[in-house]
Amino acid sequence: MQMDILPGVFARRDPADPAPVLFEIPRSGTEYPCDFRSIATLTDLQRSVSSHVEAAYAGVVGAGATWLYAFFPNAYIDANRHELDIDPDSLDGTWPEPLQPSPKTKTGVGLIPTVCAGTKPIYDAKPTVAEIRHRLDHYYWPYHNEVARLLKDFRDAHGAAWHLSCHSMTSLIASGPDAGQHRSDFDLGDRNGTTCDTALTDLVAEVLSGFGYRVTRNTYFIGAESVRKHGDPAKGIHSLQIEMNRSLYMDDATRIRRPDFPQVQAHLATLAERVVGFARDRAAARG
Repeated sequence: MQMDILPGVFARRDPADPAPVLFEIPRSGTEYPCDFRSIATLTDLQRSVSSHVEAAYAGVVGAGATWLYAFFPNAYIDANRHELDIDPDSLDGTWPEPLQPSPKTKTGVGLIPTVCAGTKPIYDAKPTVAEIRHRLDHYYWPYHNEVARLLKDFRDAHGAAWHLSCHSMTSLIASGPDAGQHRSDFDLGDRNGTTCDTALTDLVAEVLSGFGYRVTRNTYFIGAESVRKHGDPAKGIHSLQIEMNRSLYMDDATRIRRPDFPQVQAHLATLAERVVGFARDRAAARG
């Protein structure tokens, strides 16, 4: 296994004989850049992090897949949001082009989150345009450019590439008519069949269901920016978002791993083996 690091931005682990498969973890980082100034407590900031996901998928490299992990936290800049998903009212200054805030952005969870732990403010002053541009240029784009490079190289070498964007979700639905209801164990998001061949979604659902997990599709999260930006099935790049219920592997309140964390780790390594086998077979069939 080889490892490559861009300090503060990402770490990448490459298998000796890589299949055209990438598992990337964009929202589990905990290295807060020195320019990040927040009035929120670290405990509240960490509630926005998909904790331990990078460790849960550590076995994918042994299966032949590439592993990519963003060091920076989504409270600083969220790699799973569009680069223009900014509330103009949250900025000190005027952005030089039209912004595209999503409905979630008005609640404080856009590209530059303004709240954490549901309602706790992150800042006591609006970030400047220059500060946000710095975060985009030095963190967000280097990470996404690496994802794009890897997928293009896989596609060019094998005729196709398979991309799994790995996240975790709280065990209970927080708001809406189903608030308080338990979520499934895994929710697979392919933006309603638009970011990958359904064969990939079917395979992942089959493997996870085979372990006894309850699997849903496009139910809680259809897939956000990582799969939207990179998935292009017509050009041979297949992107699927995997949301894992945190209660499977950690205590949501203390953020401590549960004793059965190694079993979940082993199941995800087996998932990687199956996806790698699928990808190698598909690439071989292309000749």
